[in-house]
Amino acid sequence: MKERLNTTLALVKEILEEDEKARNSDNHLYLKVIESIVNSKGFPIDLDNLAITDFLSNMDLLGFPPFESVRRARQKNQAKYPWLDASNEVALFRAENEEAYREFAVS
Repeated sequence: MKERLNTTLALVKEILEEDEKARNSDNHLYLKVIESIVNSKGFPIDLDNLAITDFLSNMDLLGFPPFESVRRARQKNQAKYPWLDASNEVALFRAENEEAYREFAVS
């Protein structure tokens, strides 16, 4: 499990370095992670036409990391490498909403 998390962490860092939009959007980042995995493993998958039910049902089989693992990898990379941080606007939005999410999590 730890190896898989480290692999995700490294992949996310690479994407954040190359794609500024991925720094600001977890959805865009996740798409780039999936595209990278599909390309590196040579899967004959047409992501543009993959049904969401098929995607979600086969995530583990295809080796796609959970959404939350990618989000946490982004967060960890951005904390360690400030130059990979989100835009000021997105960082402010995340900071303003962090307390609300914490309160929600403990309630």
